Amino acid sequence: MSRLGSAGSRAKATAIALAALLALAGSARAQDSTKEPGRELAPSQPAPSSAGGSGEKLGPEKPAANRAIRAALLRSAAEAARGSPELRAQMLAVSGFYASRGDAPIWLDNGKWTPAARAAFQRLQHAPEDGLDLRAYRVYALDQGPEGSLALGDVALSEAVAAYASQASGGRVDPARLSDLISSKPEVVRPAHALQEVAQAADADNKLQSYNPQSSGYVALREKLAQLRTEPSTIALLAPAPHNGRHRQASDASPALQRGAALETEILANMEFWRWQPRDPGADRIVVNIPEFTSRLYRDNTLALSTRVIVGQPTKETPLFSSKMEYLIVNPSWNVPESIIKNEMMNKLGALSRMGYSVHYVNGKLHVRQEPGERNALGRIKFIFPNNYSVYLHDTPTRHLFASSRRALSHGCVRVDQPFQLAVALLGEDHGWSEEKLKKMLGKSERRVNLPAPMPIHIVYFTLRADEEGRLEHFGDVYGYAAKMKELMTPGG
Repeated sequence: MSRLGSAGSRAKATAIALAALLALAGSARAQDSTKEPGRELAPSQPAPSSAGGSGEKLGPEKPAANRAIRAALLRSAAEAARGSPELRAQMLAVSGFYASRGDAPIWLDNGKWTPAARAAFQRLQHAPEDGLDLRAYRVYALDQGPEGSLALGDVALSEAVAAYASQASGGRVDPARLSDLISSKPEVVRPAHALQEVAQAADADNKLQSYNPQSSGYVALREKLAQLRTEPSTIALLAPAPHNGRHRQASDASPALQRGAALETEILANMEFWRWQPRDPGADRIVVNIPEFTSRLYRDNTLALSTRVIVGQPTKETPLFSSKMEYLIVNPSWNVPESIIKNEMMNKLGALSRMGYSVHYVNGKLHVRQEPGERNALGRIKFIFPNNYSVYLHDTPTRHLFASSRRALSHGCVRVDQPFQLAVALLGEDHGWSEEKLKKMLGKSERRVNLPAPMPIHIVYFTLRADEEGRLEHFGDVYGYAAKMKELMTPGG
């Protein structure tokens, strides 16, 4: 049998496994000929078993085909013991799923590959198109090898399907490995769930591919990856736009990104960022892209408003997470975070009261509060959504900073250009709101205004984006997350 892909160091071990299982599986097929192979091999009718783990003995009470499966699993586990912890965990989960069904084959029916097996195999052939790396898994060409390797082939196909589903749904790189300020939690598909769904799917190819993100942003990058690999000279790459809004030509872009291999790794890293996003972000939503210094409001999946933002400094990163915006406050006061008091205000406490701050101690702890007003650090309006970081969107009195092309300048919150325009877009003109009405609320006391319905908000990190004309826009890796992602996606990273 020929391989779809495997690490070179596994070639010898796999050859040994095939030779050993040839005799075992061939013997099993000979024994099966006197029985009812359809009952014993059909995935929908697993043979009963009283044992369950990977250390299970090959007892005579189990059908020969099932014993061959367990032998293949034991062989695979021995090989995986030399692999990564992730590989071992994946193998163990697959073994457990087989055990739960008495080690009955998943992809064989009456000794023949099922339509689902063939369709899943075809999708595995195209795994690189979605930037997935299955080189650590043994996958064989169906119908092109010795009969006796059926058990090994069934197990290998299961392991590759489970790995594909896990990687496609965000299990390749744990977000926490990049930063503890990333609370994105991808819904990684578990091996048992993937095997159950794909094996029973009417279209196993489509089911397996559906574990990848289906968002337009991801699909655009996937198409760019294919274009780069086939027609690299046709890729149009735009460098970050300066503050006047005019993009520079590709010739002005980073030299490293002009090289095909470097651009490919950048695309792959951003495809991986997409796997961390909710599969249903909401037809109405706000998306803040940190490297782009831009916030976008969508209504019914159509762009309704785009605005410049200021995000956290590289040493005071804006966290990445999803939440739902619930209300806004006109005339906000500012309770200064303890870190800012300690690092920036301790040497000027006496002057703070003259600057509109109230300074007082509660149970021995210093509290500093800036009252509402035009000089308030939050400006005239802030937008609130629950999160564990005390982060929100807000106005700012230092509006000249929006003219800068690199706007990583805040302590972690997101400052919004044209905040009243955003407020009206959120509250709705059809609900009677206008900038004039909001500005009539300006004063010295906080005024809370609830949104008509909670609005999903996603703070994300993408250094590449395909624009409306299909060209790639490249943004600076302001927090170094893309570089770290590329490092972790490298084998052994």
